[in-house]
Amino acid sequence: MRRIALLWAVGLSSLAFAEEAAGEPPELKNARELTTKYLTAVKAKKWNDAKKLLHPKTVDAIAERKKRMGKEDHPMAPWYHEKVDSYLKDFKVGGARQGPTPSTFVVEATEDNFQVEDKGVAEGEKASYLVGKKDGKWFLVDKKRGEEFTNESIKLGYKGWFDKIEKPEEAPATE
Repeated sequence: MRRIALLWAVGLSSLAFAEEAAGEPPELKNARELTTKYLTAVKAKKWNDAKKLLHPKTVDAIAERKKRMGKEDHPMAPWYHEKVDSYLKDFKVGGARQGPTPSTFVVEATEDNFQVEDKGVAEGEKASYLVGKKDGKWFLVDKKRGEEFTNESIKLGYKGWFDKIEKPEEAPATE
C-alpha cells in the first residue's frame, strides 16, 4: 500500500511539473532557453557565439572596462575569467521570473566552475542572469554570483536598456 501511495505521489508531482511547464509564458521560456544557449556556448568556450547573445550596452560596458582598466574584468566576459579565475565546467538552468517590466526576466542557474588557482571544481555555485528585450530582440544583460537581481536594482541600474511597453490608450468614458 505504501508503494502505491508513493507511486501516486510521484505521478502527481510529475503531472504538476508538466502542467507548470506547459503553462509557462512564452517570454519566460524564451529567457530560460536564451540563458541555456549562452551557457552552452560559454561551457564550450565558443566566445563569439556567446558574445552574439550579449546586450549591446553590455558589450559597451566590457569594452569600457578594458579601456579604463586594461582588462575585460566583467561578469559577462567569461573569456577573461577563464585565464585568471575560473571557467564553466557544467551548469543547470533553474527557475525564472519576470523582472519589473514585461521586457525583463531573471533566470537562476547553478554552475560548476573550475577554479584556476585551486585547480579544482567548485560545484553548485548559484548565479543569477538578467535577460532583457531591446529593439524587439532578447539579450543576456548581466550576471550576479551568489545573489539575485532585485526588481529595484534592475529599475535603477539598467534605465534605458530595455524596450518600453506602450500602455494601451484608455477608451473615453461613456455617459
